[in-house]
Amino acid sequence: MENIKDALISKINMSDIEAQIFLYLIINDKTPLQEISNDLRLPLKKTTQLLNGLIEKGLILELSGVYQTFHPKFSVVNAYRLHCQKIGIEFKKNVQIDSLASSLERMHESARTKYGNENQ
Repeated sequence: MENIKDALISKINMSDIEAQIFLYLIINDKTPLQEISNDLRLPLKKTTQLLNGLIEKGLILELSGVYQTFHPKFSVVNAYRLHCQKIGIEFKKNVQIDSLASSLERMHESARTKYGNENQ
């Protein structure tokens, strides 16, 4: 997971804590603000700021106080597209971004399967 976090930081210009929050949501899916704040031991105000930054980067969404990622592949490609626009480079297919998205997709599906089986 550390390699995935490092790739999020270097390829999409996320901070370390933004990457931690994003990965937390990939694994935990829909989560309220207070729970994210508590689980990651972050002040509520700081958590809110970080989540808003992830929304601006196109990685997550908030519905009725609950935060979640988009489909991981969409989230990463969308964030990469926005990052390219911001730094003024052409957005085009990037093998490293595709690989990162696939890794996140597997992580997300594995977590959903795990939690889905626990609830049965």
